[in-house]
Amino acid sequence: MARFHVYRMKQDGTLVLVVQSDLLSSLQTRAVVPLVARGELSPVIARLNPDFQIEGRFYTMATQFVGVVSLSEFGSDILDLTHHADMIVDAMDFLFQGF
Repeated sequence: MARFHVYRMKQDGTLVLVVQSDLLSSLQTRAVVPLVARGELSPVIARLNPDFQIEGRFYTMATQFVGVVSLSEFGSDILDLTHHADMIVDAMDFLFQGF
């Protein structure tokens, strides 16, 4: 499970974004943020909830719902968002640091 990659969860098809450092790859869990279809999250705070286009649709990073899931729950690797790393880290910093 690579950092900044989007995965589809096995059980319900939910899309999640891995935000955990690759340095912790020996752990059996990953910190993730769910991605929800644009318009399903309210309120949206631009810096906290950036949008990404995935498979032709727009999804919002629901940063405030960050959580941890077991490796066994992950399905397929959908997309690499590493080119948006700065935006993703900014959203996480805003959640945890307030800036």
